[in-house]
Amino acid sequence: MAAAATIAAALPQAVWHAESPILRSAPVPMMLLAAHVRASGYKVVLTGEGADEVFGGYDLFKEARVRRFMARKPQSAWRGALLERLYPYLRHSPAASRALAQRFFADGAEHLHEPGFGHLPRWNTTRRTWQFLAPDVRAQLGDWNALHAIAAQVPPDFQHWQPLAQDQYIEAHTLMSGYLLCSQGDRMTMAHSVEGRFPFLDHRLIAFGNRLPPRYKLMGLTEKWLLKRAMRGLIPEVIRTRTKQPYRAPDSQSFFENGEPVDYVADLMSSRAISDAGYFDPKAVDKLFAKCRAGRAIGFADNMAFIGVLSTMLLHSQFMDTSIPQTRDEKMPALS
Repeated sequence: MAAAATIAAALPQAVWHAESPILRSAPVPMMLLAAHVRASGYKVVLTGEGADEVFGGYDLFKEARVRRFMARKPQSAWRGALLERLYPYLRHSPAASRALAQRFFADGAEHLHEPGFGHLPRWNTTRRTWQFLAPDVRAQLGDWNALHAIAAQVPPDFQHWQPLAQDQYIEAHTLMSGYLLCSQGDRMTMAHSVEGRFPFLDHRLIAFGNRLPPRYKLMGLTEKWLLKRAMRGLIPEVIRTRTKQPYRAPDSQSFFENGEPVDYVADLMSSRAISDAGYFDPKAVDKLFAKCRAGRAIGFADNMAFIGVLSTMLLHSQFMDTSIPQTRDEKMPALS
């Protein structure tokens, strides 16, 4: 079975075990990998979660450093050139065009000294999914703002921390704890009774990392500098020195074959099903569905919205609406 078809076939089971809407398809391969590990006779695995949070590995940290650098002289052309070094692996990278990148990453510069500045582009992208919510759901959200919510939760002396430390703290207390260790972590491995253990989250290692000067984590735009240096001679140089790429999986394109949607996707994303569930605006979802069906989904926003709507509808069908045929398939798709 092709990778995309495998994602589509296994998503219902992944949502069943996640018991939560998800915005990416990445938990699915993790669940499939856990099935392979269990079939190979293993019950416990070591995983690398925490290394990026503790040692500054994510692109977001590099992006935030460049954005802060730009914010001090926003008209500087050569400072903007640094953006071209971000996301070289993305086909539709926001940094692909220097002019576009400067407009995109300069957005929110007025929040430079506020908690969450480093995460603002991600939150703004995610907030675009609000346009697909039903009007009454949007009304319930009101003027909720991620920056304000985070500012109310950070430690009292947060503003005196180094910028990288601020970004690391927010990353660990949002995406890592709420998603990576849950929907994409324990719930996917335990779907096949595999226990994941996380050496980089040992409290002593975290305490050590927190005491390190920022330059030993992010040296210029070289991520996890000290960790890479410590691994010299222990792993192949081609691996040790390569630029980090994120763990990604096919998103909306996985659910269409030659322009035709997978059966359960067509059912759950129909105008009637969307309207009956009440979470989303049927007209907005129809437009998104047509865009993804035509292969015109671009960037994170469209794909997050599609997976978010579909996973919410799966969750609704599995746990809320017994009139909808169950969409959890106990038969695991083949890995090849």
